[in-house]
Amino acid sequence: MSWHSDDRAHTPGPRGDSPWPDDEALGAELVAALAEAETYDRVVASAETAFHAHRGMIEARSGLELDLLLLELVYDSQALDAPVGVRDRSGGSSRTLVFEGRDLGVEVEVEPTSIEGQLLPATRGRVTLRTPERNVATIDTDDVGYFRFDVRPDGPLQLECVSAGGTCVTQWLPF
Repeated sequence: MSWHSDDRAHTPGPRGDSPWPDDEALGAELVAALAEAETYDRVVASAETAFHAHRGMIEARSGLELDLLLLELVYDSQALDAPVGVRDRSGGSSRTLVFEGRDLGVEVEVEPTSIEGQLLPATRGRVTLRTPERNVATIDTDDVGYFRFDVRPDGPLQLECVSAGGTCVTQWLPF
């Protein structure tokens, strides 16, 4: 039977609870164990796996936090069952959407070549227009929360709205 550097960890030592007589002996055995290429490679691989898992959890957490701040679509001018009393001022090919959250909302008008809207309640803030692949543009609103993007990329769009009232995102809009 061959002896391996970690075999002593499984047998009681002279002090009953530790197989090493002192910290120097433990340190020396750890140095010897890490000097073995296979053990060293396993430790490095485990550390790398733990690092990537930790980074993945951080990224997932930030995505989850934004999902928890998702605004609810309460009006869509293209919906047949739009609530009575909500005015659609577009009168043409644009689409009006209203999103509400607990502390912040946004009204958006989507036209063929632009997206404009206003934070609700009317307040200064910042709005980011994004696609699943990238942030397209970020702009500051005026004093009453008005913003305008003179671009409308093809495909799904999402708005992230930030104001003193909080941060929230719209659901993905299929365009």
